This record gives sequence, structure tokens and C-alpha cells, in this order.
Amino acid sequence: MAENTGSKREGASTDDDQKIRYLRLNQVFNKALSQSIAKFQNYEKVSACFPEYASTHLGKIHLVNCEKQVTEFWAELCHREFQEIMKERNVKEKLDDLDILIAQAKKRLQEQKQEHHIEDTSDKNTLSIAELSVDEIIQCNLHTQRKDTLKELDKRINILEESNQDLENTLKELEGDLGDEYKSLNDLYNQYFGQLQNKSLDKTLTQGLNDMLLESRES
Repeated sequence: MAENTGSKREGASTDDDQKIRYLRLNQVFNKALSQSIAKFQNYEKVSACFPEYASTHLGKIHLVNCEKQVTEFWAELCHREFQEIMKERNVKEKLDDLDILIAQAKKRLQEQKQEHHIEDTSDKNTLSIAELSVDEIIQCNLHTQRKDTLKELDKRINILEESNQDLENTLKELEGDLGDEYKSLNDLYNQYFGQLQNKSLDKTLTQGLNDMLLESRES
């Protein structure tokens, strides 16, 4: 009984190990977001918009904190939207199916190579049915069943390949959406700071911006 339980756990672990594409997709997204944040964070540009305020010690501290809050809010927003897109388009299940498909294809390819080896050996040593033992006849029948199973797997692979193509198109659309989202945020960033450049600090505006960021983080 314990052995069966161990085998089930081992099989489940193997399946989980094979399902790596969704994990890789999240890793790619996190890396892309980190690179975008690194480009977004630029205290020199921020301080250039408030030169007089940034020249004071207290002003510098406030600007640094403000930039940090904006960056954290943007990163959290991107993560939230990314997960919503993944859930809406059922990406995890599709990628897991793709991992299973690839594992089955590799297994099928290995079995085909073994079958070809058996067929080559059989051609060199042709025997009549009367000369075969009971075990050999059973093995021949099993070989036929395996071939039928492979045909059925071919059909399933064709279906999954179509699903894989749909998934690839979905991922391309997602990549485009993320690019558009980053461009929109970057344009807003440039527009906002561009309007404030070389102008004196508006304390009311600064306080309003800080309040907005705090409310966004609390929500």
C-alpha cells in the first residue's frame, strides 16, 4: 500500500517537473518588468522637474520617496493586469497541455525507434507462425496494439498542435498588449514631467500627488 502511494507521488512530481512553460513565462514577464522599471527609475529626470525643491535635503528625500511609490504602484499594477490576462485567456492550462503534448511526443518517438529496430530484426529473421512460441505470438499482438495506439496519439497530437498554434497567437497578442501598456505609461510619465519642467514647485500639487499615491497603495 505504501509503495503504491509512493509511486503516485513520484508520478505527480514527474508531471509537475515537466510543466515548466508557464513558470518560464512568468520568469520572462518578471525579467521584462524589472528591466522596464530600471529604465523608468531616473532620479535625475525627476529632480530636473523640481530643481529648486530638489536642491534642499528635505525636498530630495520627498522626491526619492515619491519616485519609489510611483514605481511600486506601477509594478503592482502590471503584475495584477498580467495575472488577469493569464486567467482570462486560460494560459496556464494551455501551456500545461503543451508540456504534456511534448512529453508524449518524445515518448512516442522513442517507442517508434524501438519498433523500427524490432521490424529490422524481424526482416532478417523471418519465421512462420508455426515456429513461434505462445509468448512470441502474444508479443506480436501487443506490437499491433502499440501501433494502433500510436495512430490514435498522432490524431491527438494534430489536435494539440492546432491548440498550440492558437496559444502562440495568444502569446503574441499578449506581448503586443504589454508593449502598448508600457508605451502608454511611459508617454504619460514623459507628458506629466514635461509639463512641470522648469516650473516652480506647487505645494498643493505635490501634496495631492502624494495623497493619490498613498490611496492607490492602500487600495
